[in-house]
Amino acid sequence: MMPSPDAAPPEAAPAHLWLLAVMAAISGVFVGEVGAAFLMVLQQADQSRDHLIDWARQWPTWGWLIPVTAAAVLVTIARWLVQRLAPEASGSGVPRVEAVMRGEVEPEQWVVLPVKFVGGSLAIGAGLALGREGPLVQMGATIGALIARVCGTAPADVRTLSAASAGAGLGVAFNAPLGGLLFVFEELTHRFETRLMVASLAACGAGLMTLRTLLGDQPVFALAPLAPPTPESLAIYLLLGAALGALGALYNRFVIRWLDWFDRFDRVPVTLRAAAVGGLVGAVAWFDPHLVGGGEPIIQGVLNGHFTLVSLATIFAVRWLLGPFSYAAGTPGGLFAPLLLVGAAFGALLGDALHPLLPELIPPTSALALVGMAAFFAAVVRAPLTGVILIVEMSANTTLIIPMLAACLTANIIPALLGSPPIYDTLRERMLGPDHRSAQRPA
Repeated sequence: MMPSPDAAPPEAAPAHLWLLAVMAAISGVFVGEVGAAFLMVLQQADQSRDHLIDWARQWPTWGWLIPVTAAAVLVTIARWLVQRLAPEASGSGVPRVEAVMRGEVEPEQWVVLPVKFVGGSLAIGAGLALGREGPLVQMGATIGALIARVCGTAPADVRTLSAASAGAGLGVAFNAPLGGLLFVFEELTHRFETRLMVASLAACGAGLMTLRTLLGDQPVFALAPLAPPTPESLAIYLLLGAALGALGALYNRFVIRWLDWFDRFDRVPVTLRAAAVGGLVGAVAWFDPHLVGGGEPIIQGVLNGHFTLVSLATIFAVRWLLGPFSYAAGTPGGLFAPLLLVGAAFGALLGDALHPLLPELIPPTSALALVGMAAFFAAVVRAPLTGVILIVEMSANTTLIIPMLAACLTANIIPALLGSPPIYDTLRERMLGPDHRSAQRPA
């Protein structure tokens, strides 16, 4: 009888934990360095995209062709890299890492690292509504697997280091070490054990120390101090979570529908299909450059209350469509960051719409936006603790932990009642194909 791929290796004695911790820390340092470089490239790409659009506006009649063509070309190159060099680098990468942890696929090979870095930079830099965390999670997993192989560890510890380094990648993406740590246990592995904890602590700690040494230690979002929530306001947060729970179930279906629709045009080369996605996103950028890309600047504007009710409705509608549409192109890029923007926009929209009716009861718009981010993440990904801790670390704000827990409660219950599985479970099964789904179905 063959051993399980997740079985503990022979050297799993506590005396050897220090060696695992050293390897994980080394992996974390590399993840921090690669992550810092990736974040700087994306920042420069955002600025370059904005400058290009501003330059093109000197030709009002035909200048729109410049960002449309540029985005189409960049997305085409990103998709070509995936198709020719590393098909496993397509999309978020999180479902792939989860499949590795289940022993359904082999850990990543080195080629995933450059393809994910370059392809993610091109796709997100072109304006696709994709997150930086997906590439960093898979690049982290690749780094962990490479170091484990170089050190000659057992297959189970290759997976352990891969998961720990993936968590470091998520932590680096959002400057959130605890969020990365929780992500390993709540989402990637669904289990808790000593070796995995040791490796994750070492990788996330070393990764974030490296990132902060290189780029500084600033929260992703700057937020003014918020008043503590009142007991009466918890009803509003529960309502917000329930609404986002229903929307999360719908959003998950929307992501899969766009992927299926994209696959229907199999007679058209996949690079041309990706070019069409890039071109349409470039057209959106021509009309409003702030609506494309990862979305962090828009979230900051929502938290600061810079948008009217109509503007919030527009942001919510456009980003609701743009996220799944961008993901369908199959370029490297994550789902996390786009989810946060949709949740923030809806929370702020709900607050602005209800405030004239219940001015004494409705919490501040920034509070509803922040809680909306955690709740929509929980509704789509179904990892509520990771979502809460991520938002707390990204905003450096602990005042709203109880409202976040309340909203995540209903945001988890409603999709379960609707029969909506977590998005990464669905994407993992889709990646593995119908044969795997048939094998998993009980006789």
